[in-house]
Amino acid sequence: MSGPRGSTLVAAGILLSRIAGLVRTVVLAVVLGGGAVTDAFSFAMRVPNLLQNLLGEGSLSASFIPVYARLVEEDRRREADALAGAVVALLAAITAVIVLAGVLAARPLVWLFTSWESDPAKYELAITLTRITTIGIGFLVISAWCLGILNSHRSFFLSYVAPVVWNLTQVVVLVVAASLALALDDVALALAWAVVVGSLLQLLVQLPRVRSLAPDVRPNLAITDAVRDVLGRFGPAVGARGVVQISSYADLALAGLLVTGALSWYTFALPLYLLPISLFGFSVAAAELAEMSRRSGDVAAVAERLQPALRRVVVPAGFVTAAYVAAAPTFVDGLYGWLSRQFDRGLDQPTEVLTVALLLAALGLGLPAAMTARVTQNTLYSLGDVRGPARIAIVRLVVSVTIGLVLIVQLDWLTFDRSTIDPADGPTAAITSIEAFGDLPRLPPWDRVPAERRDTDLDAPGMAPHLGAVGLALAASVAAWTEWLLLRRRLRTRFGITFRSGWGRQVTAAGAAAGAVMAASAVALDRVAVPGPIDAVAVGVLGLVVYVAGLWIQGIRSTGRPTEGLPFSA
Repeated sequence: MSGPRGSTLVAAGILLSRIAGLVRTVVLAVVLGGGAVTDAFSFAMRVPNLLQNLLGEGSLSASFIPVYARLVEEDRRREADALAGAVVALLAAITAVIVLAGVLAARPLVWLFTSWESDPAKYELAITLTRITTIGIGFLVISAWCLGILNSHRSFFLSYVAPVVWNLTQVVVLVVAASLALALDDVALALAWAVVVGSLLQLLVQLPRVRSLAPDVRPNLAITDAVRDVLGRFGPAVGARGVVQISSYADLALAGLLVTGALSWYTFALPLYLLPISLFGFSVAAAELAEMSRRSGDVAAVAERLQPALRRVVVPAGFVTAAYVAAAPTFVDGLYGWLSRQFDRGLDQPTEVLTVALLLAALGLGLPAAMTARVTQNTLYSLGDVRGPARIAIVRLVVSVTIGLVLIVQLDWLTFDRSTIDPADGPTAAITSIEAFGDLPRLPPWDRVPAERRDTDLDAPGMAPHLGAVGLALAASVAAWTEWLLLRRRLRTRFGITFRSGWGRQVTAAGAAAGAVMAASAVALDRVAVPGPIDAVAVGVLGLVVYVAGLWIQGIRSTGRPTEGLPFSA
């Protein structure tokens, strides 16, 4: 199963996983809300994400899968088994050391990447949660090794659906904790341990299938030529992933400069942003990596696979971007606001819903670039070019941090006048209530909101979200476009691969869809006092119908051939 069939299975697994992740984040928002406890937990989750991406899926995709898949394709099973055994042994040893270091270094990590010392309760909670969540890293890294084995054998679905178990474990704990009316700090502690248990379960779900596909794999420390090849790729791959994760921690450090709740709102917007990237961008990129690696000796053959792969990503990118930019308040309110109001907790204020919506719209501007960049990056990996994407990742980091630092401080002085807002008017009530909490632009540009305002709980009278986190989202979008353009240039200059993405015709269809979505969004938000999930679904379906119709009229298909396939076939 390769090409469109393989990416369909990846997309199916990712869809289920991302839906479970979205459910987890919605329940998290309702149970913990958008305050200091959620900020602390969001920080604690960055350590697992850092190490998983540093040592796991991202690095293995660039180093292990191309070599292992080629050995499997050439039916050199003994060498493939030896390679897989050596890689898992090295990963286990390295991960054990790093996990121990992470647990011991939790306090300096929180000190380094936040400015929360002025809020001792939040500071100490973040340290405790970080120590707990770091324990689960080893399971997630070995789980990523399982993914490499399964993908190389064209068994795509299980490895991408396995995170459902990880997400549902946390959902169950959140629901039970809320039903027991535990204090928020205790809920966060229970949730951190659920992360560890869920990581173990995610690994255990995949192991039986790995054993059936590669029964002779045994951990070993033999350094063969294949292992040297992987290690040669692994170093630059870790460097590239390290830059991406440094960028993530840079965002975290910048968010730590903002008012209480900023990191929480950013966390709530991310699942909606990552869903299309994973579903369309990463699913195609993951399926194509193994296939392109099998043809890595023939640049023309790799280029031939790239064009239709990009088309399968570009086609949905236009619609999702249009929908998020035009109707983010409807989608965010349908997911978070509606449910929060039912329980009178979480994101039950229109200002909080709108803050997350503005973040989503800002992130959505970079979606097409972020989605297509995954495919072009994996194309370079399949051709053995790991250093190029690493250098490009450094440029992306510089762009993101530089623009983010300028924007967040300025936008953090923008807030809402909650006294003029009637919650019954829905999330759009806050649109006309944005006000400056001080003169803008701020000079000097690093002049932050006063500490007494930054550390105040959102439930205090007169308090409302600030918009500093929107600056992070805008910087991320600019950085995504920068990365995409540099990756495209790298393919052209080094390997002579050129391609067309059909952006012009995409813009036409996306513009029509955006108009339909915006009109439907206005109707949905004004039709009832409290819009719900049904309104968000109706808006999305209408926009999708308009967008697909536009693509069909223009003859655009996901396969890149004008007379074959459906616009959204994976």
